[in-house]
Amino acid sequence: MEALTDREGKQANTIAKQKEMLRAESFPLNDGDQYHQLPPAGHAHQNMTEHSVERALILQSVKNSPGSGKLPFGAISLLSRWDNTSIQGLTKAAVRMGLHPAIWKRMRGQVISKPRTEDYTKLKLYITISLLSCMGTVVQKVVTELLSDESER
Repeated sequence: MEALTDREGKQANTIAKQKEMLRAESFPLNDGDQYHQLPPAGHAHQNMTEHSVERALILQSVKNSPGSGKLPFGAISLLSRWDNTSIQGLTKAAVRMGLHPAIWKRMRGQVISKPRTEDYTKLKLYITISLLSCMGTVVQKVVTELLSDESER
């Protein structure tokens, strides 16, 4: 096994040390990301429409990986067709309460090498793909649309 070298010239010779080096490069720690108090509930959920949730679902590929939530877009889309009120209610409640459940914040990272690379010993030649929770992504798309509409107003 060849050593992996980071930008500073440090080397990792074992798989465990290489994983740690890749993790530190892709996801550096940030101590400023602490939540001290939840914001008060807003009224943006009143501007949500069924169409905005449906559009957020339709725009997703059923081939996308489900991330840490293990619930793929295909399953969410089928549930939405069978029981639309559950997905609508869950999305509206998340927006109304201003909460993004912790399980939706977890992501799974998949490390891949950049294409057309001959030397795989350099850390900078790898990228990490983030796989996020599908339901969290639906809520994020709805909130993005709400923020866009509000800023246009």
